[in-house]
Amino acid sequence: MTRVVSIASPARRRAVLVMEVCALAGLVGVFVVRGLLPAWKHMLSDFPNYYIVARLLHEGYTMDRVYDWVWFQRVKDHWSIPQELVGFAGLTPFSALPVLPLSWLDAMEAKRVWLTLNLVILGAMLFGLHRITGIKMHHVALIAFLDMVPLRNHFLAGQMHVLVVALLVLAFWLDRRGRWLACGIVLGIAASLKVYPLFFVFFLARKRQWKTAVVLAASTLVILAACFLIFGSPLMRVFLVEQFPRMLRGEATDPFSLTAPSLSTMLHRLFLRQAMVNPHPLVPSPLLYSLLYPLWQLGLVAAAWFSISPSDQNTRCAGLEWSAWILLLLTLSTEPASYHRVALIPVALLALPALGSLREKATLVALYFVACNVHPSAPKDHPGLALVIDFIPYWALLGTSIFLFLRLRRRRDASHLAADRTRTLPAPRVAWALTAFIAVWAALSVATYAHSRALDASEFVTNKSTSGFASYAPHIAGVHTLTVSMHFQGYRVEDESGRIYPTSLNGVEDDQLAIASNSNSNHVWIEALNNGRSRLVEISLGAAGSPTETIGDAESPAISPDGSALAFLRESKGIGQAWVAALGRDGRLISLPQAASPRGMNVQDTAFASDGGLLLAAGEHGASHLYLSERGAGPRRLFAEDAAMRWPAVQSDGGAFLWQQRVGSYWRLFASEPGARGSVQLTFGDCNAYDPVWRGRSTLLYISDCGRGNGLGALSELDRVGLPADPGKAVMSANSSGAPGGETEP
Repeated sequence: MTRVVSIASPARRRAVLVMEVCALAGLVGVFVVRGLLPAWKHMLSDFPNYYIVARLLHEGYTMDRVYDWVWFQRVKDHWSIPQELVGFAGLTPFSALPVLPLSWLDAMEAKRVWLTLNLVILGAMLFGLHRITGIKMHHVALIAFLDMVPLRNHFLAGQMHVLVVALLVLAFWLDRRGRWLACGIVLGIAASLKVYPLFFVFFLARKRQWKTAVVLAASTLVILAACFLIFGSPLMRVFLVEQFPRMLRGEATDPFSLTAPSLSTMLHRLFLRQAMVNPHPLVPSPLLYSLLYPLWQLGLVAAAWFSISPSDQNTRCAGLEWSAWILLLLTLSTEPASYHRVALIPVALLALPALGSLREKATLVALYFVACNVHPSAPKDHPGLALVIDFIPYWALLGTSIFLFLRLRRRRDASHLAADRTRTLPAPRVAWALTAFIAVWAALSVATYAHSRALDASEFVTNKSTSGFASYAPHIAGVHTLTVSMHFQGYRVEDESGRIYPTSLNGVEDDQLAIASNSNSNHVWIEALNNGRSRLVEISLGAAGSPTETIGDAESPAISPDGSALAFLRESKGIGQAWVAALGRDGRLISLPQAASPRGMNVQDTAFASDGGLLLAAGEHGASHLYLSERGAGPRRLFAEDAAMRWPAVQSDGGAFLWQQRVGSYWRLFASEPGARGSVQLTFGDCNAYDPVWRGRSTLLYISDCGRGNGLGALSELDRVGLPADPGKAVMSANSSGAPGGETEP
């Protein structure tokens, strides 16, 4: 007679345990082989961003240009960090501080220490979740390593999210033990590393945990104040005024990118036109975008708000509520990279004990697995299909959120708490709540509509052939239009046809970060970086000759309109000094470079005036200003107002002067004619315009990031530029020195 083995029998339990251990071993093995080992051997992606800022701080550099893509890349090259592209956009300055103790090490050694620390933090977090939830340790680990793709990508990139998620778990543990002061401080630290934990203040308000909410807000403000002391006010102003608003809108990087699917990306693709990346949206309507996006955000927040009980303090219910709120923040995130989903580990583990049936638990695990690991990609020639297939991770996140909201609501309805059983909302409260919802929706829609209308305000040069992510520093050289373009392999100078001009002298590819050219000549100078060294390389466009190194230890070149002089910068600890050398008729160097700015004056850009004087953009009291240095005289400031100004440029045949100036949160272009006692603002909209250069008498080329990531601009043009020579037509009167002034925000 065959013996029937009970499902609860020791033999069955041992078999299940063996299968679970084998599955866990397989998942850990895949993580080690596909994630940890490659991360240990190669730099890869994001860790250099944190490391560079920490090392800049450690070595005493000026910090005001940390968010400048090209300058940040130059620092990386000078330190010979083995990573193709770096950039600090979308990151908080505080997020570099955990890496500060490692900045004394070489970059690769620092990353290995960081990976080791992350493994320790991950292990401690999983053990903490085991103790909090009562779930067996191997089950906790099994659930955690089902989060395979986010965990792998987190370690490959050397990211910060395991630390942030561990802080959230610690905050939950402190909250359950009534340690409201420590809980608020821990959440404040997490919010300073990655912004989304800051929105726990609304969750705490819903739970009527006012003291914890106040401590969270106060600790975040204290950390922010400390960052002003640590990093300096120029960097913090750039973060708060320029970076942070665009981070909240999903514009720190490309808002149309399908690599980080979110509702923001989907609605951008559906309704907003962008000539470079989304020229034919399904329904081109900024109005619909402006109505639907805030409605969706407020709808999700309202669903979470009314699902959470303000009075239920049961530990299991609290775990479900914290899970739902973390999931809400991930679902609302405007740029959710795959490694952000490391936060789904505590979401699943805190929610599981509060679910009743095996079916509910299996549903949660299935949604969790899909959100973490299913990342299909539709063919590029099917953009409509991409809005379905590429967004599967987002749909899984949304489905998990709705699932948890329904469980919470059902729990509230079935609760035996008298306060929740007998309370009904009076009609006036319902009316006031609905009125408040509509008022907030209307206000957000108006603000969103005003912004979305300006996303495609620039006339992009769409026929320029490039595969780069962004373009910088347009220059005219003879019949060619050159730009510095960002590619996967680094920065390269390319022309209007996409042709790249090699400058390497030893077979190793160079980063090319700046250009000097003359509209009357094909002879150009390129700043090339190799082996930790910047140098200027001469090339002749269209000629068969090899590139020639002209000047070592030189960057950011500029050439005079008549081709008789070459200016460049030399940096020390982030402080630039201008130098000038004379050129012969053949464009060759005929004199040794001479210093053209005082030592200690932080010069960031140079250009030649039409009369041969040298224009300088130099940092002063946390903002860059424009100066004119003439022979026999020191630099004198051109503008009296405090607005930051950079990138001066002069029209070669007419002398018209233009520059970029910060107005509010954005950089605008301004121009003035010689002799005019005023200036004209040339660009508008909620985006940046920079790097201007004249092409002919009335056409202006510049870089615009309208509808693109912050600082990730593309070549644009402004045709038939008219400048007032009559002082009566000037937008703003001159300052006391007679130099043209800048325009204020209309």
